[in-house]
Amino acid sequence: MLNRVPGLLCVAIMCAFPVAAAEDDREREEARRQQAFTDGMAAIVEDLNDGSFVSLVRAMDEEKVLERIFGLRLIDPRIKRDFRERVQSDDGFGRFVQSLYADEAQDGLRARLLTVESRGTRGRAVVRFDMPHFQFNYIEYQLELDDEGRLSVLDWDDYMRGYRMSDRVGLRLVQSQPSVNSARKLVDFSNVKERDVFRIIEVLKAARDRDVRRFLEIYESLDDKLKRQRAVLVVGLDAAREARKRRSQRQILIAIDRFYPNEPLFALSLLDYYFPARKYERAHEALVRLSQKLRVDDGVTNARLSSSSLVMGNLDDAVTFAEKSVELEPELELGWWAVLRAQVAAANYEAAVRSLGQLTGRFGHALGPDALGKDPSLKGFSESDEYRDWHAANSGGDPG
Repeated sequence: MLNRVPGLLCVAIMCAFPVAAAEDDREREEARRQQAFTDGMAAIVEDLNDGSFVSLVRAMDEEKVLERIFGLRLIDPRIKRDFRERVQSDDGFGRFVQSLYADEAQDGLRARLLTVESRGTRGRAVVRFDMPHFQFNYIEYQLELDDEGRLSVLDWDDYMRGYRMSDRVGLRLVQSQPSVNSARKLVDFSNVKERDVFRIIEVLKAARDRDVRRFLEIYESLDDKLKRQRAVLVVGLDAAREARKRRSQRQILIAIDRFYPNEPLFALSLLDYYFPARKYERAHEALVRLSQKLRVDDGVTNARLSSSSLVMGNLDDAVTFAEKSVELEPELELGWWAVLRAQVAAANYEAAVRSLGQLTGRFGHALGPDALGKDPSLKGFSESDEYRDWHAANSGGDPG
């Protein structure tokens, strides 16, 4: 009986080989798919930074995109037909996709791929777009590999604008010619009164025509169940932005903060309300919420977290976030400003000086005593020995 044990052991070992081999095959296949997602998105981002949308457009299935946009929305048949014909005309789809990035492309596209994650044939990627005046947008792409292993972009969430691409384009088509049934379908509760449906229609039309004054006039007359409707807030915020009505934007953002304070898709928009209104804790929470939702840790978010920590008096956190910002992205100007301000506030002038060479040499700022002295938070630093020594060494003693 004892002599049979080695034989049984050999059989068990031999049986395990196919299982282990199959597991190795699965791991290799998964690694191959993950690489396909990463390579595909890297090519798209490289193309965007060259000013081209060709790779992005090629990665999108025109018919599937239209299907997502139309969905179950009650769009006027003529509007739907015209949109389909326009998109399917020569290069119409390319022009349509490019139009969705008009704000990001104003000063030339500057895209940064922050993360790519995948499992099986589904994946996600987050790209940050850097715009003038320290404005940034994050777009989270929903991805898929087709049967031949090629990357396909299905849709994306736009965090600067607060919506999913297909949802917003579909809503714009509904806005073009809203009907009673299409407006009713936008409301998220049943038994909506007929008079309220007509007010929703008027809101959609006012936003469509960028008549922000009319939009707000109607909006203020609505009860809370209608005021909180996501479609109403989205079209209103878009209209105010497009009409460049900053005061109206603020009114709508106050409403969004009231009804959707914890919605990550609105977090980036709400910063435009929180910081000017000095609601720094709310701004900090929104930044954390956004970072957690996107599952990214980038230089911009850390620089902004440094700013919110600084104004709340959390100096250690402000310094930590600022230093992490430039560690992650040494080429990020916003990060070096965060380092300067955080270290100055912490009275660590020796560390603060480190940022001056970056801000003057890399980014071309003139940071003489007069320039720094105009900022009350930097005036004391401009009079310090550390700053004077730096300035003397880098300006030939020029006092300006």
